[in-house]
Amino acid sequence: MERTPQTLRQVLGAGLREIRKSRGLKQEEAAALLQQRGLTTWIRGTVAQAEVGARRIALEDVLLLALAFEVSPADFVTGAPDDLVELSPGARLTVGAVKALLSGNTAAVQALPEQAVQITVAATLANRTSDFLAEVQRSGRADPALVERAVASVGEAERHVARKVGTSPEWVNLVALQRWDRTLSQERDRRLKERRPAASTGQLATLRGHITRELLTELEHDLRGANPGDAQTARRPSLGSAPENAQIADDAPPGTRTPDPLIKAQPEDDPDDAE
Repeated sequence: MERTPQTLRQVLGAGLREIRKSRGLKQEEAAALLQQRGLTTWIRGTVAQAEVGARRIALEDVLLLALAFEVSPADFVTGAPDDLVELSPGARLTVGAVKALLSGNTAAVQALPEQAVQITVAATLANRTSDFLAEVQRSGRADPALVERAVASVGEAERHVARKVGTSPEWVNLVALQRWDRTLSQERDRRLKERRPAASTGQLATLRGHITRELLTELEHDLRGANPGDAQTARRPSLGSAPENAQIADDAPPGTRTPDPLIKAQPEDDPDDAE
């Protein structure tokens, strides 16, 4: 039976955990080390979230993590060589392929077997567009051009928001495009750019989360009215029911409610970190 593909952040998080433990460091000690190597906003909770795949690890983070632990970025990639890593809905690479790419070994990349790279973007996109167009037409909102844009522009932010409100990422994009002529990600980034001069580097993540919540509030009515024939619609929770100290972060995994950074709440301790 084929294993369920992991996301890149899950793979990198597991690698981070292995490397930290091999150094005999607790999460708090690792955070202190990382702060000295340029990851100044990383605290114990950040390390904990990254290790369980609850935090996206950017390329900049990977490079600084490698510098801090004196390893290659490829060393953070764990798993069996044939395990699959999903980089996007239409692209999967094996662990071996990801390692080869991050190691900078050109010969290894060129020698990758055909099955190490699975790209199905064209077929997947065509099928999703066709299926979603039929769904939209049933709801009386037929606009093929807008539907195509909505499907083609689905990203992690739209997928996360869709999971939170109980709909599909295509519907999230469609209602965003109808309101702003921009996808949710594009509108979020536009507002972030407008307000960024007033925010310090440490405040950007908080600001990004607040803007996402702001956008969701504006889209709530449209999202709850989308696809009226879908049984899921009746199960959609009101966004206003979320706790005041919770923010919806676009990089959190399914079912995760990320605490507002302004609230001093810490994630669960790593059992192995207990004294």
